[in-house]
Amino acid sequence: MKVAVALSFMAAVVQAKVSVSVRRELEAKPVVDAIAYFYGVNVNTLAFTEGENRKQTLFNALNNDVVTIESTLKSVLDNVERKVVHTSWLIGASFLTGLTKEDIEKLSKNPNVRKITGRFTTTLDEPLTDAASTTLSANEDTPQWGVDTVGAPSIWKYFTGKGVVVGSIDTGAAYSHIALKDNWRSNKGWFNPYNGTAHPLPIDSAQHGTHTIGTIVGKYGIGVAPDAQWISCMGLYVNSGDDVSLAKCAEFMVCPTRLDGTHPECKLGADVINNSWGGQGDYDDFYEASITAWRAVGITPIFSNGNSGPVCKSTGFPGGYQRVISVGAIGSYTDERNKLAFFSSKGPVVSKAANGTLTTIIKPDISAPGFFTLSANAKNLTGYVRMAGTSMSGPHVAGVVALLKSAQSDLTYDEIYAYITKTADRDILEPEPAQWTRPDGSVIAPGSPNCGGVSDKAWPNNRFGYGRINVGTILRDGKLNDTPTKQPTTILPTTTVATPTTTTSPATTPCPTH
Repeated sequence: MKVAVALSFMAAVVQAKVSVSVRRELEAKPVVDAIAYFYGVNVNTLAFTEGENRKQTLFNALNNDVVTIESTLKSVLDNVERKVVHTSWLIGASFLTGLTKEDIEKLSKNPNVRKITGRFTTTLDEPLTDAASTTLSANEDTPQWGVDTVGAPSIWKYFTGKGVVVGSIDTGAAYSHIALKDNWRSNKGWFNPYNGTAHPLPIDSAQHGTHTIGTIVGKYGIGVAPDAQWISCMGLYVNSGDDVSLAKCAEFMVCPTRLDGTHPECKLGADVINNSWGGQGDYDDFYEASITAWRAVGITPIFSNGNSGPVCKSTGFPGGYQRVISVGAIGSYTDERNKLAFFSSKGPVVSKAANGTLTTIIKPDISAPGFFTLSANAKNLTGYVRMAGTSMSGPHVAGVVALLKSAQSDLTYDEIYAYITKTADRDILEPEPAQWTRPDGSVIAPGSPNCGGVSDKAWPNNRFGYGRINVGTILRDGKLNDTPTKQPTTILPTTTVATPTTTTSPATTPCPTH
């Protein structure tokens, strides 16, 4: 009897490793694609000595796990070379294809395997674009309204982002655009996981990445930190991004490589990473491990909060993660600087806390201009275009972080978070309207005030977060204020549920352009 109980318990443990989505897919198909996660080094326990290259230390520690992963896969899978698409040293996982039910069973029974989830693709919708704006010009004497609103011009005489490397995971970039060409880093500054070495110089598969990079580092008044360097990884091809490419981009941002993915050089890694992408739906932890690694080595992750407003509970992921700075959008059809953009996603959101439980929290963390901001046009290398979305607001915050790190390179994530949230503009921000309307008076949607039971007059709230970012108040007179105490994550007084032992990963995660 005891033997039977023990065997039943072990079978349950093995089954719990496999996500519901994978089990269901196996019921309908003879073979499936999956991601196998392995036990390995706990990034949070790594010890870093002062002055060392943290990114290199991280790479050395995590890359050792790859040997164990590869040997495990060879011992478990037949024709392993055909089934392994990519093994990520950063997150300790292998992306697999053509797995049979027997393969899944063998993997789940192996003690080195932590969990098995489904593969997925994220999809970008087209951003709102002002077609008439393609005739507009830009010049250094007149910073764009978004750049001016975040206070960047007031501190350019002190700091312009020089010495900081900004990473972009997006659709690529038109590197030869007149506003971007001078500060692209040509030494391991471009990676295309879709076409490898086919494009030795950065390209934009859409128009999105060029626009977002322009807002961060562009010349001629379009960029917040115009002297920061930029590097780019094409995590999204045209209007979608697959899990392997996003994982490869996460690695590249820590230790940039040659075009073929070889010869990583960790000293060239990014200081801040802009991610103007994400997906709607329930919590999924796919990018959590990458973010944990980024933060461990001093990289600040910025994510757009999503464009599924004005309804409450519309924040997507990874923007909904607790350990990232997620950004809502400010603005209107007429460039109103104190109004939330009607499309800006709102909290609250259910996300994983440090103790492993799923908890309801306030999002976004901060807000920035994101409605019809003018930036570089990938279709015209001397031209510009206005776009709208939280894809446009996130880059403003990434630019502010570049300015802060230009002032003090060793600023931690917690210090940066405290600076931008404690000094944010609040009193001038407008309340939620009864209904959102277009300039012609037509109704877009009804208003959604006090999301999650949190008053819109409280700070943070589920509309603006802590308020509208303003670097001018942080670097007044070119000096950082005394380091403020870290702002705590605001946990709402709602039911907390235990993290399930399996992770459901839908085959396709819808992802609005952020």
